[in-house]
Amino acid sequence: MTIRRTFSSTSTSWASGRTSSHPTAWNHNLQFHPWILARMPSSCDRALDVGCGDGVLTQKLASRAHHVIGIDSSLDMIALARKAVLVENVDFIEGDFLNAPLHAQSFDFIVAVAVIHHMPLAAALTRMADLLTGGGVLAVIGLARDQSPADYAVSVLSVPVARIARLRRGWWQSPAPRIDPVMNYAEIKMTASGLLPGVEVRRRLYFRYTLLWRKP
Repeated sequence: MTIRRTFSSTSTSWASGRTSSHPTAWNHNLQFHPWILARMPSSCDRALDVGCGDGVLTQKLASRAHHVIGIDSSLDMIALARKAVLVENVDFIEGDFLNAPLHAQSFDFIVAVAVIHHMPLAAALTRMADLLTGGGVLAVIGLARDQSPADYAVSVLSVPVARIARLRRGWWQSPAPRIDPVMNYAEIKMTASGLLPGVEVRRRLYFRYTLLWRKP
């Protein structure tokens, strides 16, 4: 697979500069880890990290949950995660999230960071909703294609803000596969609202949006 070959070449150098808990530098996704952790249920038995990549967020979740599963379709990223995350309450699965052997209503918290645009949105949200327990929380950090004046305005504002963060903390480039989003913010919000009653979808700086939903 072309994407895997492209990013595998960076994996060794990245891993050698990373700490066991999380990178010392910054990127747009790491910016939202505190937001995610703040929305994690206080009593969390099982958590699922969809598109876990290198396992940085997975390990953070593991400090607050009884058991965490990280799933990613990239064998290279799962190998990195298994090497870096050395805690007993985490398991990693290499495979397609939409078809993975996961039990319905078995997770109290599901997160997906910069990965849901790699999948059909409606199918991904439907699967996540099915996997959540009653009262469980879904937290998504996503990317959207700029379409409206508001989209472009937020992206323009994000440039200096992100540049300042990068200069202050340094830039960390994840080796995870990347693709550009196809859906725009309005399409994402409409799709999510039709599937998840009461969902909160908001534009954010740093070229991201957040999606938050608690299952009834």
